Amino acid sequence: MKQSLILVGTQWGDEGKGKIVDFYSKKFEAVCRFQGGHNAGHTIYKEDEKFVLHLIPSGIFYDHVSCFIGQGVILSIESLLEEIKQLEEKGIELEGKLRISRYCSLLLPLHAKIDQLREDNKNSIGTTRRGIGPAYEDKTARRSIKAFDLEDNDLLEHKLRSLVEYYNFQIQNIHDAEPFRYEDVYKELVDSYNQASKYFGDVTDTLESIYEEGGNILYEGAQGTLLDVDYGTYPYVTSSNTLATSVGIGSGFPRSIYSDVLGIAKAYTTRVGAGPFPTELFCEEGEKIAKLGHEFGATTGRPRRCGWLDLVALRYSAKLNNLTELCITKLDVLDSFEQIKVCTEYEVDNKKTSFKSRLLHKVKPVYKSFEGWNCSLEECKNYAELPDKAKEFLEFIEDFVGVKISLISNGPNREDLIHR
Repeated sequence: MKQSLILVGTQWGDEGKGKIVDFYSKKFEAVCRFQGGHNAGHTIYKEDEKFVLHLIPSGIFYDHVSCFIGQGVILSIESLLEEIKQLEEKGIELEGKLRISRYCSLLLPLHAKIDQLREDNKNSIGTTRRGIGPAYEDKTARRSIKAFDLEDNDLLEHKLRSLVEYYNFQIQNIHDAEPFRYEDVYKELVDSYNQASKYFGDVTDTLESIYEEGGNILYEGAQGTLLDVDYGTYPYVTSSNTLATSVGIGSGFPRSIYSDVLGIAKAYTTRVGAGPFPTELFCEEGEKIAKLGHEFGATTGRPRRCGWLDLVALRYSAKLNNLTELCITKLDVLDSFEQIKVCTEYEVDNKKTSFKSRLLHKVKPVYKSFEGWNCSLEECKNYAELPDKAKEFLEFIEDFVGVKISLISNGPNREDLIHR
């Protein structure tokens, strides 16, 4: 393994990245989140306690690990403070361990309100309604409030008044809703920043120092490759670039792109919200996967759509991210299936096609079937102990995608991992 490791999701998010980041964090001096916002949710079980983190890197549970939020993240200070409170109530101290880039664009409550109003109309695309899209729009349109704006009151007032006026025009002329009061927006923002200000600093310089001194850095992605705003199933995507190649931009440290890349994939496929999903199951098998996999969003609680593992999409993700390793999660969910399928080809009008987002809504999946192993994987502690049928399934994935499977999750707990 190189000095740095990038960890990304290879499907539509929800691949179990939090547990894997937690597993790897103990080997690193620093963990950095480089994109996305609090629409992501990483679930971690620590000594039978469940933690759901939306912004703070999963390495926060290790005393020796410094945690960073890079400038590629859209930051809700309100959500951040809720997470900090949750962790501190459990005895996890963050001061001196957590640093957030002062170059982060901020997500305000007004962004969430606009997102909700948009999603309530007939053109809904199934967002988390947390304001991520409008906040990223502001960033691209150069009207974002940056964290460093809170250090200059005159600049803050000028920018914030313009932002409130911009959204009040939409509120009154498009959505026919109650306008925002500038005074309320200003007070709420300043109050929340004052509570969190001690965590802000220069992330890039600190990461560079850690790297130069020989420290190892783990980069934690959010969402998944198929939700990338440029390479995913547009328009049913998130608002950021979720690929490993965006880590240099999101962290401000370009040398971080010369890293090993670990891709996380479930042993089946899920997605939340609207959008094409070739292997989606509308039958008892799909319901069984959802029930056994507890497939509900960590952030929204929404039920996830479930289907067989899509290897065409996984191979596409492996290529885009230049994966060097693969981790398969939730293998145990398939313990009781008589037959397990994977998609190996797409067909459109009886012709084979590769992964193309513009065609995905009309492709027909072609499956290969495997005999199930029909036993619990719970007691398996190493690869040799896995049933032959499970190994056959995993090795086919490995050969098809062309990337070695180095880690397998065979249960929900921290220790339920098989390292190859």
